Amino acid sequence: MSASTCRNFSKAVSFLARWHSSSRAVSDLSFKRHISTSQQVLKNNVLYTAVCVERCPVITAEKTKLEQEFSDLMSTIELENSVLSDHELRRRREDQAAKRKKENEEEEGNPDAETETALDLEDKWDAELKAFTAASRRTAADESGDRRSLDRCLDSSLYLLVKQNIGGKDHWVLPQAEWEQGETMKQTAERALTSVCGDVKASFLGGAPSAVAKFDLPDPQEEKGVKLFFYKAWYREGDVTPNTDVASDYVWVTKKELSQYCHRGYKKQLKKFLL
Repeated sequence: MSASTCRNFSKAVSFLARWHSSSRAVSDLSFKRHISTSQQVLKNNVLYTAVCVERCPVITAEKTKLEQEFSDLMSTIELENSVLSDHELRRRREDQAAKRKKENEEEEGNPDAETETALDLEDKWDAELKAFTAASRRTAADESGDRRSLDRCLDSSLYLLVKQNIGGKDHWVLPQAEWEQGETMKQTAERALTSVCGDVKASFLGGAPSAVAKFDLPDPQEEKGVKLFFYKAWYREGDVTPNTDVASDYVWVTKKELSQYCHRGYKKQLKKFLL
């Protein structure tokens, strides 16, 4: 290897060494900035989680006029294109046998054994249908307007709201709690439900929040804000027993009824994930 080749090789090695050192320094600086920014975010925000507990509809919703007309049309088309059922085939065979029997004029005094014909079955079913009375879609809780009861608005979803003391004032909100060091956001949401509402069982829909909202504190001198993470859960069982230290009341309301309780800005955040 010539002397000039050796010098060029040494320059290349020195350049690579300097580039690696500078790149590592930039990477370390970027990592430190990321850590510093994350810590700053935690310092400037108080983290809370809230649980949106939904009682799903128990019965189907009533059909609109258009839906009813379409359903009737589909039933008519299905009836016109369908084949005879086993009962209809049996009824046809019995009608044909009765007609042949009448034409042959069989001798009297030799009656056939009693059998239950298709016509007898139809008379029996008609009597049962007339005796049947469908349950009302409205319950006693609907009539009395008891919004603490889950036995209301059976064809709609109901959402749990609690009157919770926040910043010294009572607000109608979803059950919520402040995040504590060492918890995941979902664990905070589970703790919020049990600590505020008592023995209520619900199935959380995944480990990630459904929405995140940021609120400014009412005190303009306060530099910190509030970040609120919303989790959704389906109600399973249990009665709501509010923890009187943090909540004084509760209601189960429909989506339309939320505006009667929640602040306008809070309701706007709920619309992000309520279907």
